[in-house]
Amino acid sequence: MRKITGLQLIAAERKRQKEIEGWTLEHDYQHGAELLELAALSYRDAVGEDSPQPKQWPWDAKWWKPKSRQRNLERAGALYQAAADVAERAKDYQRRDTLLTLVASCSILLDSVLASTAKKS
Repeated sequence: MRKITGLQLIAAERKRQKEIEGWTLEHDYQHGAELLELAALSYRDAVGEDSPQPKQWPWDAKWWKPKSRQRNLERAGALYQAAADVAERAKDYQRRDTLLTLVASCSILLDSVLASTAKKS
């Protein structure tokens, strides 16, 4: 049995955002790296479905939809990746690299959640 990693889950969520939700790089660019990063931070810190909407949430309340800790981290990582893509397009490589570090951080947190879930099974 092959073990899935946090990074794979983040990549799958980013792919879902593009293919299912239709969030293109152009759409992300219109929001800007800053707003995408705020959204990512909001989901990164959300522990579950009942997590309140944080003050830094950048969009309308109807878009705040926290899920399980795992899903929130997947979404956070994908949003950080989207922000990194926007920063790269803008040739802001320092910001891109910082955002990619945050993607990796979400991946590590996800790996921890996955390991904890596996132990319970």
